[in-house]
Amino acid sequence: MKRWLHLIHRWLGIALALLVLAWLVSGVVLLYVPRPSLTLAERLQAQAPLPPTQGLLSAQQAAQQAGLTGQAQAARLLMQGPHASWLLQSRESPGRWVAVDAQSGQRHAALSQAEALQRALGRTPGAQPRAALIERDQWTIYGRFKPHSPFWHVQLDDALGTEFYLSQASGEWVQDSTRWERGWNWLGSVTHWLYFTPLRADNALWRQVVLWTSGAALGLALLGLVLGWQRWRWRGYASGSRSPYREPWQRQHHLWGLGAGLVLAAWIFSGWLSMHPWGWNDAASKTRPAQPWAATAGWPSTVPALPTAMAWRELEWRSVNGQTYWLAHTWAQGQRHALLLDAQGQPLPEGLPAAVMQAALQAMYPGVAQEARWLREYDFHYYALRHSQAQGNRPLPVLRVALADAAATVYYLDPQGARVALRSDSSDRADRWLFSALHRWDWPPLHSWPLARDVVVIGWTLAATVLTLAGCVLAWRRLRQRITIRSKKGRSP
Repeated sequence: MKRWLHLIHRWLGIALALLVLAWLVSGVVLLYVPRPSLTLAERLQAQAPLPPTQGLLSAQQAAQQAGLTGQAQAARLLMQGPHASWLLQSRESPGRWVAVDAQSGQRHAALSQAEALQRALGRTPGAQPRAALIERDQWTIYGRFKPHSPFWHVQLDDALGTEFYLSQASGEWVQDSTRWERGWNWLGSVTHWLYFTPLRADNALWRQVVLWTSGAALGLALLGLVLGWQRWRWRGYASGSRSPYREPWQRQHHLWGLGAGLVLAAWIFSGWLSMHPWGWNDAASKTRPAQPWAATAGWPSTVPALPTAMAWRELEWRSVNGQTYWLAHTWAQGQRHALLLDAQGQPLPEGLPAAVMQAALQAMYPGVAQEARWLREYDFHYYALRHSQAQGNRPLPVLRVALADAAATVYYLDPQGARVALRSDSSDRADRWLFSALHRWDWPPLHSWPLARDVVVIGWTLAATVLTLAGCVLAWRRLRQRITIRSKKGRSP
């Protein structure tokens, strides 16, 4: 039996050692290099200020004139070219964004190649951009880009190797990247998550590949731990060594495996669990309320008057328990600013009152008791994320509302953004321990001390890398030996 375990471990190592090594290296890259992403601040800087909103069509009127059907989901008012435009999204599949002129009500025609190139020239005068129409590529493969596709992929000839993507349907700038970001992400996020476009385009296939490879790698790590401890002798062998191996690579693999094998197995295990094998911990979607926080009867029927203190660049619709609010965004003095307005445009500098937010939850969970308190510092479940510049980090303060439902649901409500900042139930809390804490090591106090966490994570990664590199060498030696033996047998008379 022991011999079979050795053989299984050996051949799993031959098949997977390089992949595990790639996961370790790419994990370190992910600590410092996020995925390419167009931040809200970048988008606001590129947008012109909105004109006075008096006389503009409401989102409801624009949707009607454009023939947009389906339940309202999102609406934003911003400048596109010389006119203010509504960007509208309905819940009707596939939920594509459409652009409608806020003065005439005319639905924008599909963005042409010439218009895409003209916008590129407006951003980088004197450049010689190239544009091609694509459905998706390596940097727009994520699900959040689907409502915007297809895209004009514009490549600039600038020093940074900038590329950006304009939605053909809405004309909106939705993604950008530089040569530096793309290069490091090939080594980081793409490798770590196996996010290769042909594979990731088929979500079911990609999930199965990740499940089976990480599951097999977990078996490799656990077998290595069992076999490593079987060969360890506290009293030592006849040679005086506690390890039976004298060959340097074998000895390093054995010793580093005993030291870092458990951490490596924990990382692989938590990554495997993140794919919800056999539906594990995937019950949260079944317990979520049918009525969302942003329940609404239709598109907003009025356009608020904007405060004149700033030149606002975007107006974003918020719906809370059927009531309309607006989030006004601008960019001034090198910073992004936002202000919540009521339906008539009156500023709400303190954001939504606690009573309004609790009433919205009460409508979602009728008859369920609530316990609410203001959270002014992060807790174990609600904490700052390392790479969240795209939408802004998790805000404070938030209203933490614990519900007495079967799933022990807790909501973290952002009064300034009029949104749910985080929803957590018993299933999510299990995932917090078994994925986030194990995989990212963001438990207290480490998640409050980024430098200390980096030192710990990189230290263990280096140890696991030595272990895995030794395994790669041993795997290559064994494979080369098998090839040599087969070659000699083939030449035998």
